[in-house]
Amino acid sequence: MRNDRTLDSYLSALGLDAGADAARLRRGQFHDVVLHGDAAYRFPWDEESRRALPGRAALLSVLGGTDSRLATAIPVPLAEPDMSQPLGRCHVALRRLPGRQLHRGEAGSPDVLAELAAVLDSLGELGSHPAVIAAVPDAGPHHWERFAAEVERVLFPLMTDSGRNLAAAELAAVKAVDPTGGALVHGDLGGTNLLWTATPSGFRLTGVIDWDEAHIGSQAGDLASLAATFGWPLAEAIGRQRHDGGRLVADARVIETTFALQQALPAALNGDAESLADGLTRYTR
Repeated sequence: MRNDRTLDSYLSALGLDAGADAARLRRGQFHDVVLHGDAAYRFPWDEESRRALPGRAALLSVLGGTDSRLATAIPVPLAEPDMSQPLGRCHVALRRLPGRQLHRGEAGSPDVLAELAAVLDSLGELGSHPAVIAAVPDAGPHHWERFAAEVERVLFPLMTDSGRNLAAAELAAVKAVDPTGGALVHGDLGGTNLLWTATPSGFRLTGVIDWDEAHIGSQAGDLASLAATFGWPLAEAIGRQRHDGGRLVADARVIETTFALQQALPAALNGDAESLADGLTRYTR
């Protein structure tokens, strides 16, 4: 089940006074994050996330290297994670990035499109970087088949008949999408993972956080995340710059239909009842 640790308990683990001024707790699906000063402290709240922590910290270190060529900042580790600590105390300290979430109504300006297109371009280039290839998995040709099989095994028993029919149609469509490619894919390139700052010349993308789902593959999934955050007109405008005959946009539209299932599946596996119920809303009517 979801952990019930409080901000004060995390501050105690960090050796900070309870109720420290300006400390903030942000809860994610697999991690809690304490924001304090110039650091963001990520605390995994299940054993699977805890085991993955060193590898994810290593990837952030790779991306933060001087030759990474990423078109925005990333939260590089400030120290090695201490894996000797139990859940609730085990954490990694990351550089805290400036910025805030950009609302959809603010995303219509050309500067936003240019910033996002530049990030996708740099991610495309980073997919061939030897250190990145060594640090992240490859999606592989059977990525969507494996996802569909897990959804059928874990989530289908929780759905109504009409919900299973809907999910089956969405899974059949996404299994026809080629997940392979040569880009570094963020895996959740939208929402609160994109940090923006307003400048006199327009909005600037000042950071991208939460690289837990990073892999090498097609950028269609990242484009779908941008569409879910900012709308399809912006995503299609970015897609037209890819010069691929519209394939990336077409694949992204199919992938976007599975986002609720992508939320519900890990929630079911990790006991997050709230996220599971939200993800299954369309499939339990």
